Amino acid sequence: CTRRRRQTIHPGLVAAFLAGAGAITPVQSTHAGGTARCWGSNSYDQCFVPSDLGLCTAISAKYSHTVALRQDGTVRAWGLSEYGECDVPNDLGACTAIAAGYWHTVAIRQDGSLRAWGLNDYGQCYAPRDLGPCAAIAAGTRHTLALQQDGILRAWGRNDKGEGAVPSDVGLCSAIATGDSLNAVLQRNGAVRAWGTDNSSGECNVPKDLGACIAVAAGNSWTVAIQQDGTVRLWGDDIYGKNYVPKDLGACSAVSAGRHHTIALQRDGIVRAWGSNSYGECYIPDDLGPCTAISAGGWHSVAIQVVSTPPLDTDGDGRPDTTDNCPTIANPTQADCNSNGVGDVCEIAAGAPDANADTIPDTCQCLADLFVDHQVNGADLGALLAFWGPVNPALPSADINRDGAVNGADLGYLLNAWGPCPN
Repeated sequence: CTRRRRQTIHPGLVAAFLAGAGAITPVQSTHAGGTARCWGSNSYDQCFVPSDLGLCTAISAKYSHTVALRQDGTVRAWGLSEYGECDVPNDLGACTAIAAGYWHTVAIRQDGSLRAWGLNDYGQCYAPRDLGPCAAIAAGTRHTLALQQDGILRAWGRNDKGEGAVPSDVGLCSAIATGDSLNAVLQRNGAVRAWGTDNSSGECNVPKDLGACIAVAAGNSWTVAIQQDGTVRLWGDDIYGKNYVPKDLGACSAVSAGRHHTIALQRDGIVRAWGSNSYGECYIPDDLGPCTAISAGGWHSVAIQVVSTPPLDTDGDGRPDTTDNCPTIANPTQADCNSNGVGDVCEIAAGAPDANADTIPDTCQCLADLFVDHQVNGADLGALLAFWGPVNPALPSADINRDGAVNGADLGYLLNAWGPCPN
């Protein structure tokens, strides 16, 4: 991780952790491992994905660092580590969920316990002693939000705007998200709640027509939700057009809020982004394929791209086994002289005669038809006997098996092929 001398920090960084909706159970990622991708600002190497990272199932971005959960449950972090936010504890063990805060990082271990490291000036890294096993976490600027497996919401850390406390009327929840000092949660009935800021931009004013939702995200002064039909809704501050939902945005399954940009994951795996694009954080890479997870950082965006497993090609001829007419023997031309669906080389390997070793079954050539009249008869026999001995340039085809001489082997082949040519 990159360590830099403390600099003036841009205010209002957005939290960007999205927990899955639904019944709360012990967290276990259902995503197959994918490749971590990053674009946008790389001023602190937050977009330099480690070459040895391997496949990941989750990813989270914040101000200037990125955290990934590898397929084996280990956690990796890179970027700015001014307060050790990238220094993953050696004894952390395998985890099931991660969240990047402004200057701290949080993870849920396989037993549901929570670990946090980095800046702890407001106790944001000190999990309450009575915290039960957790299913989801989110990290703000200087506070932490956790969702226990029983659906109960917990919060701690800085609380000057109420971000480190949970309103008494917030019921059981299924998803959580944090902004700078803004919290947004999805209750088990699908209702969205937001609190923890001065609400100067109406970021806590959930639209009355919102209806039940499946996911939430929180910015520094705006809130995002996905309705059950996949429609994305935003409210609050709209500087830089981050609340402007593209008209052609398809149904979505996940959404995340950066400092001044919004990123969404369509149900078809396509990633979309809009809002401020000062560092290219909204420029989706041309080669970015379908993804399973997204997160918006301060000025960068990250995603987990589906790994395209190449189709099996046993013989290495460039033809997938599923469409190869001879998958065990290289045959890039897919030659099939009798159009029976079995490649010529496979027919020969299975015992079909190929007297002249030209990789074409003899049944497709009628090699003993020396007169090319579509039948093997006395005329062909006479010609073969007339040219008995070393190959004669006048009738080289009399050497049916191409061994350099017209002899008993050729005679036996001709007699065996006696009659009309099959093709």
